Amino acid sequence: MNSERGNLEPHIDRILAVEHNGIVLDEVRGESWPKMDSKVESMKPSTEASNGGMLIGQNKHSGAKRKICLVAKLRCVLLPMKLFGLYMENITCSGQQEETIYSSRSLLIAKRGYQGFVLLILWANVFKTIASFSAVPAENVQWLVPMLLWYAQTAFQATICFFTMNLTSKKSSFKSLVQYWNSQPNFDELVAEPYMIKCISRSLYAAYALIALNTVLYGLILFLPSKSLQPVAKAIVAPLSDSTGVRVLALLVSIFCSAAWLMPFAIFASVCLTLIHQCRLLRKTLRLTASASEIRRIKILRQQHSSLCGSVRKVDNLFKFFTLVVYITNIPLVCFLLFDLIFMENKGVTTSMTLSFWFITVTFIMVSVSFLGAHLNSKIHSFTEVVQKVQITNVDLDTHTELMLFIAKLNGDPVAITVGGLVHITKPLIVTVAGVVVTYFALLYELK
Repeated sequence: MNSERGNLEPHIDRILAVEHNGIVLDEVRGESWPKMDSKVESMKPSTEASNGGMLIGQNKHSGAKRKICLVAKLRCVLLPMKLFGLYMENITCSGQQEETIYSSRSLLIAKRGYQGFVLLILWANVFKTIASFSAVPAENVQWLVPMLLWYAQTAFQATICFFTMNLTSKKSSFKSLVQYWNSQPNFDELVAEPYMIKCISRSLYAAYALIALNTVLYGLILFLPSKSLQPVAKAIVAPLSDSTGVRVLALLVSIFCSAAWLMPFAIFASVCLTLIHQCRLLRKTLRLTASASEIRRIKILRQQHSSLCGSVRKVDNLFKFFTLVVYITNIPLVCFLLFDLIFMENKGVTTSMTLSFWFITVTFIMVSVSFLGAHLNSKIHSFTEVVQKVQITNVDLDTHTELMLFIAKLNGDPVAITVGGLVHITKPLIVTVAGVVVTYFALLYELK
C-alpha cells in the first residue's frame, strides 16, 4: 500500500481501502469514466498534471477513484433504524478512515436477536388485534379494521427489512446493491453520492417528524380523558385489561409500528429520486453528444445507461416486496379510513385529526410509490428519442453497431421497479390502482 501511495500524485487525497463482507468501503484504483456534465468536453477523462491538459488516453496512470461507503456516511441517519430493529451492520467509522469490526459471534447473535424480538412484538400486536374483534362492541369494529391493516403492514415491512436491510447476510439485497455500485467503474456518476445522501437525510428526517406526530396523536387517543376517545382506546388495548400499564405498552409498540411504516418508504423514495436524477443527467449528456462531434463516445454512454439499468434491477430486488405490501394493505386501508372519516358518528376533534393524518399519509405513500416507480421507468426509457435523432451518415461501423445495440436495449424488456416481481410500476398501473380504490370504496359504501 505504501509503494502505491508513493506513486500517486501528491495532491490526490487517498485513504485506505477497506473491504468488509466483499464490499469495498473506500477507495479503489481504476480508470475514470466521463462525468455526466452539461458540457461534452467534460466527458474526456484526464489526470491532473502540471500543464493541466494531459488525457488519460495518453497517460495510462490513473488517480485513485473514491468509492465511499454510503453506509458509513449515513451512519447518523441510519442509527435510529438500528434502534427500531430495521437495519443491521457492523461497520464503524473513525475520523476519515473506515474500520471494519469483525464482531464476535455473540454480539451478532444479540443484534439479530433484538431484531427478532422487535418482529415478535409487531406480529404479536397483529394477532392481538385479530383476537380483539370478539372482545369489543360492534360499533367499535370499524376502528379495528383499519388498525389491523396498519399493524399488518408495519409487521410485514419490518419482516422485509429483517431479511434485506443488513450487511451481514450473503443473501442480503441491500448488500448486493452496495456491492454492485462499488463494482462499477462509473461509481461517482452512478451513485451521485452527495445527492443521494441529501435525499436520504431529508427523507428520513421527515419520517422522524411524522413518527413523532403519529406518536403524539396515538398518545392523545390512549390517555386523553374524552368520552369519544375512550371506546377507541379500549379497542386498541383489547382483549387485554384496560390499565395504564397496558396503554403505555401500546404507545411504545405504536412507536415501533410508526418506524416500520415510514422509514422503508423514506429509503425507497430517496433511491428512486437519485436514479431519476442520474437519468436526467445522462440524457442531457447524450443529447449534447448526439449533436456534437463526440458521437464516437456513444459506447461509453451506452455502458453508463446499462449501469443505470443494473441499478434499477438491484433496487427492484431490494424493494419489490415492500411495494407489494404497500399496494395490498394501503388500497383497502385508504378506503376504510375515508369511510370512517366521512361516516363515523360521534367523532371528536382528536379522532378526526388522527383519521385525517392517517388517511393523508397512507394516500401519500401509495401515490408516491406509484409515481416514483412510473417516473423512473419513463426516464430510463426516455433515451430512445435522443438516440433516434443521431446522424449516422459519417460514423464508422463500430459506432453504428453501438447505436443499434443502444436502441435494441431501449426497446427491449421494460426496466422498472415491480410489485413483488409480478407487475411493473408504470403509468398504466397508476390508472388501474385508482380504479381499484374507487371501486372498493363504492362497494364499501353500498354495504354500509
